[in-house]
Amino acid sequence: MMQRSSYSTLMQSKFFNPAFNSAIFDGPIRIYFAQFHESLALKIYFMIQQKLSHEVARAKEISRNSKANILVMVYPTVESFLMAFEGQEQSAIPLSLEKWNEDIVIGLRGPLEDQQLEFLIETVGMAIQNWKPSARTLELQFEA
Repeated sequence: MMQRSSYSTLMQSKFFNPAFNSAIFDGPIRIYFAQFHESLALKIYFMIQQKLSHEVARAKEISRNSKANILVMVYPTVESFLMAFEGQEQSAIPLSLEKWNEDIVIGLRGPLEDQQLEFLIETVGMAIQNWKPSARTLELQFEA
């Protein structure tokens, strides 16, 4: 059976934070955030649209076949980020990336400075370029 992330499985995962009371969905790209980070989340969304149009088109194609998503999590505090991404205490990098089932989770260590946003957008772009959810389970579905 294909492992596919739903909102309920996300809520039960280590990546979810109760402060996430808002989200922006654009196809497979999903940005989760606390309401007070709405302006940052919108800025991230618009930067992805402007700078990653080719990658977003690829992500939509991948997601259409795999139902997988790119999840960008804007954690409200460093502590909440560290609960989701263990072992990042010493890292100076303002974000972390982890594969979760077929999805990619990109967690932000709290709100980013403007100069760090470029790094986030580059990271999202590289993640999409290297994203290869397994299609093997889809082939099995068609055989049945």
